Amino acid sequence: MIAATDRDLMTRALALAERGLFTTTPNPRVGCVIARDGLVLGEGWHERAGEAHAEIRALDDARTRGNDVRGATVYVTLGAVQPPGRTPPCSEALLAAGIGRVVAAMSDPDPNAAGGADRLKAAGRDGRAGAPRGSGAGAQRRLDTQAARMAGPGYGSRSRQVSMAAPRSKAAPVNGSPARSAR
Repeated sequence: MIAATDRDLMTRALALAERGLFTTTPNPRVGCVIARDGLVLGEGWHERAGEAHAEIRALDDARTRGNDVRGATVYVTLGAVQPPGRTPPCSEALLAAGIGRVVAAMSDPDPNAAGGADRLKAAGRDGRAGAPRGSGAGAQRRLDTQAARMAGPGYGSRSRQVSMAAPRSKAAPVNGSPARSAR
């Protein structure tokens, strides 16, 4: 079972994904949060088709903040891309960064982009697709359905994403909890 903290962090990832409204078409809106012990280390979202994916932007944001993501958990609204397309596979970047666990609200329904979860699992990383009731999968499906209506036929591939992080301390608390320093 996914802990309440996972729900909170997935909710944040969904909020980030919504920032891609009207800019990611024909690709889905995707948000990503990297955290350890309930502390946000980095975050990002898919801002425009053809730009860095949410996972890549969250990794970049964590580095900019000076945070080490090794062993951290990634909360992403849509499973990591495996096959290379216009951008390199997110699953490989997550592995190279030493991410310990991936929680995805849902697997990517596009067969041309799917496979990231399998790659992460084959590399020994804990991961799951499918979030608990009320924590994201339904909201991501609504985002994708809306994007599909706007995009028309051919919807389904993902593209690169851009960071939304505002300047702040090295690590940010979640849900107003007291700030703790990142490891």
